[in-house]
Amino acid sequence: MNHEQWLTQADIYALGALDGDELTAFEAHLATDCSECEQHLRTTREALTLLPRALTPVTPSPSVRERVLAQVAAEVPIPQPVQVPPRRHWWTMGVGALAAAGLLIALSYNLYHTRQELQHERGVVSALRAELERRNTALGAEQQEAQRIQALVASLQTALVERDEVLQAERQEHRRATELIAALQAELAKREATLEAERRELQQVERVMATLHSELEERDDTFRLLSASQVHLVRLAGLSPSPSAKAHLLWNPAARTGLLLTSGLPQVIPNRTYELWAIAGNKPVPAGIFDVDEEGYAFLKVPPLPRGKRFDKFAVTLEPTGGVPKPTGPMHLLGSW
Repeated sequence: MNHEQWLTQADIYALGALDGDELTAFEAHLATDCSECEQHLRTTREALTLLPRALTPVTPSPSVRERVLAQVAAEVPIPQPVQVPPRRHWWTMGVGALAAAGLLIALSYNLYHTRQELQHERGVVSALRAELERRNTALGAEQQEAQRIQALVASLQTALVERDEVLQAERQEHRRATELIAALQAELAKREATLEAERRELQQVERVMATLHSELEERDDTFRLLSASQVHLVRLAGLSPSPSAKAHLLWNPAARTGLLLTSGLPQVIPNRTYELWAIAGNKPVPAGIFDVDEEGYAFLKVPPLPRGKRFDKFAVTLEPTGGVPKPTGPMHLLGSW
């Protein structure tokens, strides 16, 4: 038997309507010192004591009065008359007690159902509490997961900050390296420019040296030519186009070469040049071309002429630029040896 049933029997026990085995069992239950049932029993008895006083006295109809009196006379002996307070009859108190008892039973029945509903509501509340605890547990797990994620995000943010610092340092190092490379490139360009200038200067020096070497060789050839015992001096006189002009030819017949020095020849017109001819008999052979300076001077080294011929005359004519194989222009100088 559950405790709700014990509380229901406590209501019946307070009315004096509990008997038989139920009475024995309930009194045995009270003997166990059940504080809840004892408290409930005291509350019910106090309510039964106060309930008749809270009701308004009602005068029953004659028929009800006769029926109640007949029922009481049949069940118990008629008691001796007692004094009752004025304006209040004993049958009025009996009817009130019976009504209170019925009302108490009805209230007890309603209380039983109310307690059943309350028990159901308690079960619903327990289920809601269990669901709330489950949700709180899930929420706690979610909060832990959120905290873990927040910790992970914080760790990632810290790593990102560190990575940014490393990247910033690398950028600064790259900037310094770029600046150093730029400085080295500028220095290299400067050195290349200096080297190029030195290279051009060296080339100029080489050209000067080549010129000097060539001049030195010419001077050596001239010296050898002049120091040879078979060299002859051939004088060339000016003719009608240049009567004041003259020339001297140092001729080496053995080597078939020589040096020509001129003076007094006029400046040549455009697309014209002077050409020296070596004449063997009546056959002239080209011996070189030359131009004169502002004062009419010129120097020509005669290249070696063909062998097998004896050149005894020399002449200078004015020819087209680059020279011709046979004389075509006017003769300015002529001489023999």
